[in-house]
Amino acid sequence: MQVMKRLAADRVWSALVIALSVGLAAALCAIVHWRYAIFRNGVDLGIFAQVVGALGRGFSSTAEGGVNHLLVHWSPIVAAAWPFVRVFGPVGLEYAQAILAAAIVFPIWGLARARFSAPVAFAVTAVAATYPILCANGVGDFHEMAFVPLLSATLVWALDARRWTASVAVALLLACTKEDQFVVLAANGLLFAATARGDGAQRRVGLTIVGVAAAMSLLYFVILRPALTPHIPYDVSRFYVWSAGQLRGSGAPWGALLSRLEYVLMVLGPLAFLPCASRYGLFLLAGFAEILASRQPVTLAPGAHYSALLTGYALAAFVDGAARVAAHRARLAGVLVIAAATASLWVTIFASPMEYWYYLYRRPNAHDALLERTLRELSPRADVGAEDEIFAHLALDPNASIDFARQRWFVYDRTHFSQRWQTVDEPSVRRAVQRGDYAVSSDVDGVVVLKRASVRGAEGAAPAMGAPPPR
Repeated sequence: MQVMKRLAADRVWSALVIALSVGLAAALCAIVHWRYAIFRNGVDLGIFAQVVGALGRGFSSTAEGGVNHLLVHWSPIVAAAWPFVRVFGPVGLEYAQAILAAAIVFPIWGLARARFSAPVAFAVTAVAATYPILCANGVGDFHEMAFVPLLSATLVWALDARRWTASVAVALLLACTKEDQFVVLAANGLLFAATARGDGAQRRVGLTIVGVAAAMSLLYFVILRPALTPHIPYDVSRFYVWSAGQLRGSGAPWGALLSRLEYVLMVLGPLAFLPCASRYGLFLLAGFAEILASRQPVTLAPGAHYSALLTGYALAAFVDGAARVAAHRARLAGVLVIAAATASLWVTIFASPMEYWYYLYRRPNAHDALLERTLRELSPRADVGAEDEIFAHLALDPNASIDFARQRWFVYDRTHFSQRWQTVDEPSVRRAVQRGDYAVSSDVDGVVVLKRASVRGAEGAAPAMGAPPPR
């Protein structure tokens, strides 16, 4: 009888965990749909939609120069998102990313349930689901890093549960997300082995993960890159040459140091610094080193995809840290978990890395629908150019490209502002029209389609002129 009751209770809690994940996924999908509908996605979504859409015929994007994307970053795992692109178009990648972010609930629940009673484990898991950086990872422009939070949390769960085969399998998947994982996995494998405390199995699996990272690094840099195209250089040094540009923050070096401290606070503060009490908190070190050593301001934006290096490990260490504190001072652990929930909600409301005040500043309207319809009326393979936000919607066209570069067609929206458009492309467009190189094919409610004058009867028809829709 007791066994039956326990099984029934486990099913209830499992159902609640599934509901938590589905609810989080639904909320994140609603946000990304809204953002896409009002044309607030950037170039990354366009790049990856073109890359994934070109699976089997180049795996490339015009924004990356038409080279195989694997020469830019080692991320074959993004091919797994192809069904979402096929069914939903470019926004399908955003849905996939949101679902991947929400799925982190399952390994976090596994870690929590191994340490706490079901009610407490669920409460800790629910707090983890409110982590602001997790939500930001779920709604930002799609990137190969979308897979990293779920996989890194799953890696910790597998190591913690002594599922050694699963650990190595997940490490292999992580090694297929981006080449910086070679370093992160090697460092974390060494850390796991070094902290094994005489446990031979842990030491062996840690060193096996190091071997996976080393083998994949050799495979990519020594075999695959030369086999694909030996003449394409691999250059990430620009992120770490501090003399090449301004440091983030005023009054460098103190401003640069302050901005990095702020970043660490944003990562650990909403978790009440509980990851610092966990052995798995050490797994954050390699990611922090990669991010904080960069001179590029974008890497220090908590909402940028780089923070996905940390999310899974931070949440796993949060659970383990709470359990370790609870083993000595249960009341303090409860206070810290409540503090984490409060801090996460405060950050989400007042300082969210999702930056929803920028992305969701208005509701979709008739102008957005007109712009979307205009793009759909172009030929599926038109040689068309556009700025970031419009290019993201054109990405199923393998010939679409970003910025003004003598394309047959160019589409822009006069109601949209960007610094590049104002200073670079708009003056070039104006001069091209004045010279007669381009003619206005349609201009409705600020949505303008230009056609290169030298092209007559070119592929793709411009949208027909029509009455402006109601605003």
